[in-house]
Amino acid sequence: MDHALLGKIIGNLLRKRRMELNYTQLDVCKAASISQGQLSRIENGLRIPSLALLLDLCKKLNWNLNIGDITKFLSDDKSSEEKEENQEKAEKEGSNEDGEDAEEPV
Repeated sequence: MDHALLGKIIGNLLRKRRMELNYTQLDVCKAASISQGQLSRIENGLRIPSLALLLDLCKKLNWNLNIGDITKFLSDDKSSEEKEENQEKAEKEGSNEDGEDAEEPV
């Protein structure tokens, strides 16, 4: 698993859990003694927290991160990407049928 993907997974899972609890970023930052910018970068997948910070965040969010969460995220993410690709393909095919993007004869 590459570094960028790992950051995206951790960030999205943390954000999802925070929102399930109706916590603001500021609530979590105060509890974990980190800056809001730091949490924002983690949630946006731009930074991977240290193991100590990740464990602290999980404790503050009363969350047991497990491999099942990661596996589910990967399958959900793949599903949504496939849906987007299919939608884009359908839109392109639809616009070609309408003649919008078709080339005009010279």
